[in-house]
Amino acid sequence: MNKIEVFLQNLNPREKFLFISFICLCALFLAFKIHDHFLEDIFQKTLVEHNCLALNEAKIENSHLKEIETKLTKQIKTE
Repeated sequence: MNKIEVFLQNLNPREKFLFISFICLCALFLAFKIHDHFLEDIFQKTLVEHNCLALNEAKIENSHLKEIETKLTKQIKTE
């Protein structure tokens, strides 16, 4: 028998229940921690992608407005 089996055999039923509950709570805590970091990574990636798309759209709009500005200034100069 290994040390864990000997340890568990020496516990009374209440102590076994508390020990198993503690192990389950630790596992649940770790699962939530891993899940939280996983979700955080996903949201950061989507936010970065969304920000890049918004930045590209703003650059396109800016270049479009500059083209309109040059056309209008040429029109004003010719009139």
